[in-house]
Amino acid sequence: MTHDKPRLLFGYARVSTDDQRLDPQIDALLKYGVERDHILTDRASGKSIARRPGFRNAIKAMRPGAGLVVWKLDRLGRNLSELIQTADLLRERDAQLVSLTEQIDTETASGKLMYHMISMFAQFERDMISERTRAGLAARKAKGKSLGRKSVIEPGSYKWNQVVHLMREGLSFVQIADQLEGVSKSTLYNNADDLRAEVAVLDADTATSDKGTE
Repeated sequence: MTHDKPRLLFGYARVSTDDQRLDPQIDALLKYGVERDHILTDRASGKSIARRPGFRNAIKAMRPGAGLVVWKLDRLGRNLSELIQTADLLRERDAQLVSLTEQIDTETASGKLMYHMISMFAQFERDMISERTRAGLAARKAKGKSLGRKSVIEPGSYKWNQVVHLMREGLSFVQIADQLEGVSKSTLYNNADDLRAEVAVLDADTATSDKGTE
């Protein structure tokens, strides 16, 4: 069965070390139909998004009708959790994902099924985090320990805006908790959906503004 490719294609290629070559990945993306100036690259491990400006810019470029093409799924992240988060973010932006090696295309029926499953796994992960947080609070309460004051990162507060800024810089919740005094990992995970939603909106607004100034 034939299908139409996304109207706007962006490619992403990554190698872990300087002595590896990006050319094979770029050649594969070009052969698929991605324009050379729409291919973003990184020479860094998948460990830190903060060190992957090409990846961040590729995500910022995603919008309805666009597609992100990679040579292999592992170019997107170092583990399944990161892959699920990235794919779910693309789904939320109504963008497509194409992996050439695994022959995955979310525009096809099987690809749409994969997106549906990814969405389920992403929600499962969020539910598990929320459940662990509630269980931890209940255990502390049962032991008579103070649960502390209300969340220090209310939407619109200074700390909230700091967290959003650091997320847009590519830092993980673990890194942010280590960097910001008074902000715990559990608080960040408990507010993960709202934080990620605000980051997505800000990134989309930035991409639109950048396009308007071209």
